[in-house]
Amino acid sequence: MGGASVTSSIFLAVESEDGDGASGAVAGSDGSGCSLLEMAYPQESEVSIEVACPPHDLWLFFSTEEKCTAVLHSSMKLKCCRRWIQFQRWVREIRGTLDALEYKSKLSFEGLPDQAWSMQSVSDVVKGLGGELIEIIPPKNRRELEVMAWLRNPSKVGKVLDVEIPEPKIALCTDPPPQSLEEFVTREIVSSLYGPSSPRKKMTIVYPVVCHMKEVTDCGPLLAEDLPAAWLPGEGEDLTRTHKFITVLGQVDGYDN
Repeated sequence: MGGASVTSSIFLAVESEDGDGASGAVAGSDGSGCSLLEMAYPQESEVSIEVACPPHDLWLFFSTEEKCTAVLHSSMKLKCCRRWIQFQRWVREIRGTLDALEYKSKLSFEGLPDQAWSMQSVSDVVKGLGGELIEIIPPKNRRELEVMAWLRNPSKVGKVLDVEIPEPKIALCTDPPPQSLEEFVTREIVSSLYGPSSPRKKMTIVYPVVCHMKEVTDCGPLLAEDLPAAWLPGEGEDLTRTHKFITVLGQVDGYDN
């Protein structure tokens, strides 16, 4: 099958049912695009029309890829309200862009609570920075935790973070001790589950954590323009560039006390 989108700018996208050769289309929001399709495909089972997200107004889904292709051949050959109708094959990137983690970085977290030093907790913190954890460097003390991570854009990493940690649920002293291992395991599972909490209070604790950016390795192309010939890299030369930064514990990067 195939799919398409309709926009007020007269753009169309179409997609096949199996996901291959997807394509899309856009038509005027006055509904004239629907009339055109009704004339081409009188059977309702051959095409469906749904409201789409901008910049498209309508999404069109055809029963076969051949019908999608036939519509694409009409691109810029039809007018609606004195505007040309353009048909364009749909692709996944039609409203988005490809993502990449291009910078291998060494950073540290100062003030991260002990209960958040696990691999899963640190991975969640790094993910919140738009990155992916590579490894946790064995710590030298309990004040600072260093990690290696792939980052999307190190310049957008905050210098002071609010790290949210679930508040541990403490058993009441009046609870009788468990009588068996199975009962103990059951209590542990129940204590880790939270029911609906008040919208004014969350069962979490927020800790201020200072993030130090210590090292960034850039493997991308040189972005500077009009460089002297002597500064340009030779053919096949490794363009990997490592930038190291001086950080001080107890001080936010870029600010002098």
